[in-house]
Amino acid sequence: MKTIDSFIGGFLKFVMAFSSLILSVVTFIQVITRFIYKDPIAWGQDVIRLSFIYLVFWGGAYCIKEKEHLNIDILLTSVGIKTRKIMEIVINLILAIFFIFIVYYGFIFMQSGASQKAPYLPIPMSLYYLALPSSVLLMLYYQIQIIFQQIKNFNKISNEVEVQI
Repeated sequence: MKTIDSFIGGFLKFVMAFSSLILSVVTFIQVITRFIYKDPIAWGQDVIRLSFIYLVFWGGAYCIKEKEHLNIDILLTSVGIKTRKIMEIVINLILAIFFIFIVYYGFIFMQSGASQKAPYLPIPMSLYYLALPSSVLLMLYYQIQIIFQQIKNFNKISNEVEVQI
């Protein structure tokens, strides 16, 4: 399992780094050609859009992996530890169900773009749309790991509470 995790994590970081590099280089070239030569490269817009989309969506998956996503925990901090742990598990189960929904409809949405082409490059729009289900599939993968870890930790906390009583 550790090998799969390290491969997926490495691939995730590679996609984010590559997208950042392409986004930076092509944006720089766009600025130079637009303001110095007064003739922007048309295909640059498609490349910038594609790079940005993958950076944002796959960055979201990385945030789930690192547990750095947005979290409003005012309610969680006002309850006891056992109740908090139960609420966290329930919240993460709801998120996992939502991710399954997004993956399913994301693939349907992606297929709808197969007949459309990008404005300047001869690539199908489904390549752009693939960012949604692929990143959310990674989010689901990491979310399931988080849920199993929380359940494992909850069992430890339950056993510690019983021993103290």
